[in-house]
Amino acid sequence: MVDVNTILTILLYGATFGGVLALISSGFTLIFGVSRILNFSHGAFFMMGAYIGIFIMQQLNLDPITSTILSILAVGLFSLIAYYIIIYPVIKNEVMTIIVTLALALIIEQVILLTYGEFGLSYPRMISGTLSIAGVTIPILRLVILLISIATIGALWLFIERTRLGKEINAASQDAEGAILIGIDVNKIFAVTIFISAILAALSGTLYSQMYAANPFQILNSLILAFAIVILGGLGSVKGSIISSFIIGFIYIGTTTLLGARWSEFIALAIIIVILIIKPTGLYGVEE
Repeated sequence: MVDVNTILTILLYGATFGGVLALISSGFTLIFGVSRILNFSHGAFFMMGAYIGIFIMQQLNLDPITSTILSILAVGLFSLIAYYIIIYPVIKNEVMTIIVTLALALIIEQVILLTYGEFGLSYPRMISGTLSIAGVTIPILRLVILLISIATIGALWLFIERTRLGKEINAASQDAEGAILIGIDVNKIFAVTIFISAILAALSGTLYSQMYAANPFQILNSLILAFAIVILGGLGSVKGSIISSFIIGFIYIGTTTLLGARWSEFIALAIIIVILIIKPTGLYGVEE
């Protein structure tokens, strides 16, 4: 029988993991919703955030918070360069877009493997110590990560809903051709969206690596998981991606706690398949 402490552990740890998943999946669905780009290099941006942060700390001896900020900005800048050099020339060809972004992800993975090897690296924590909540001991870091995730998601919502640029992004996501007709620079909107998507992925990677470890093979794993979450939530729905992220977060932690880590991914993906059989468009998706 599952006791109260086990339930609290699943809720606290699941919320933290779900928050990190919400960052990477909302970035993935944001770029798809605006430009209809399936950015298969998104998982690479996720791990780049962690490895660039580690590199900055090693080479410049900066603290984890400063290194994280510099890292996500560097990944954002890299994503803009990648957009204009390799994505923009083929953006009207969906198959070519998938191919070039997947190729970019594989190149980044190889660079990381050649530089740091195949073994995981720990990302120095922003904060240490533990708290006892209703008898459950939880690292303070996890609570901080949850707060950062919620604050970032809230800031993203405010940006999209309350700023002029955010409203232009929303307009482009609903009708790109119509947005062009009313004078919106859609190419600029695509670039801004790529940048935001990349920094969300990079932030997610730095937070994830503080809980677990940075590993080059997480590039593919995180991409598959983010893609599954986005499909579950409904392609193009940021709200759906966020809700689905927390659902999967609780499932992952619950399965790991009760059955063991080897079952977590299998159970999560099986539940996603069942939900999609019942509702093929996802939780908040619509027929196109």
